[in-house]
Amino acid sequence: MAGPHLHTYLHLHLCLYLLTWIAVIPVLLVTSLNVSNSLKNEEKYKNLNIPNMEGKKLFFNEIKLNNRFKNNMKGFIQNVQNFHYIIENKIPNSLLYVQEDLINFHNSQFIGDIEVGTPSQKFKVVFDTGSSNFVVPSIKCVTGGCASHKKFDSDMSKTFAKHLKSNKESIYTYIQYGTGRSILEQGYDDVRLKGLKIKNQSIGLAIEESLHPFSELPFDGIVGLGFSDPDYSFQKKYAMPLIETIKKQNLLKRNIFSFYVPKKLDESGSITFGKANSKYAVEGKQIEWFPVVSIYFWEVNLLDIQLFDRELRICNNKKCRAAIDTGSSLVIGKNKVK
Repeated sequence: MAGPHLHTYLHLHLCLYLLTWIAVIPVLLVTSLNVSNSLKNEEKYKNLNIPNMEGKKLFFNEIKLNNRFKNNMKGFIQNVQNFHYIIENKIPNSLLYVQEDLINFHNSQFIGDIEVGTPSQKFKVVFDTGSSNFVVPSIKCVTGGCASHKKFDSDMSKTFAKHLKSNKESIYTYIQYGTGRSILEQGYDDVRLKGLKIKNQSIGLAIEESLHPFSELPFDGIVGLGFSDPDYSFQKKYAMPLIETIKKQNLLKRNIFSFYVPKKLDESGSITFGKANSKYAVEGKQIEWFPVVSIYFWEVNLLDIQLFDRELRICNNKKCRAAIDTGSSLVIGKNKVK
């Protein structure tokens, strides 16, 4: 989830396989973060009975986002094979790739367009590898963080449907981000990203958002590009992440996506689904691939942080883990360095 503005001025080309590997262009910055426990998913789920404005009881699933990973290597490898297996589609109608330029907002957020529903309703979104939910404001949300943003009118879409419990009541989800919170009404609808059409994508319609930080942000919604939690069946059934829907529907020749984060303030960012976009590769350098070391996040093992020519030796010859979070403007690590 996007945080406060911080001009990191990094020239970073990040390639993320939809299901197992991460690549970065070398030479620019060696980073290593001990990611804070508040980052994303210590999945503590509750069904909450909270009265709404009409006095009815709502069904909630609570998602708290903190970092987790498995330390058992044999079990980890098996989990990776089970949940993040890369395939190359042989489907003739699958696309080679789609690419979208991203608005550069002070080198802190990179914002693109996505269309939801039939007929389509367009939203400005952040593509966030640090979360998994697809979130846009609902027309029912009129106060707090929703007030200044475009809202989705589900009644105007002939392809929208709600996710319902067995008793036909709506399903709601509470999400606590690193900063901010949302209450979502779960549904599904068709989504368009350039030439890519994703049918029946799970969508969380925000019926309530905290004033901070959402009211101050220059985008409407968040498209989570993280994984669903394999320990939690609710997410697979009612809130499947976009990347898993794309894979399930065989929409791309290769299940891969890549980010380009520019160094210059006046340069656009980019996201490409279907390939690592060589247009942004550093001349004379090859892409290096690093295994993802978590089944929950885009997390890699790194050696150290280098600040200009100085190696900070934060890892002390031990493995450090870093989560690659495109929805955050912060580089977070230990509060003390040598």
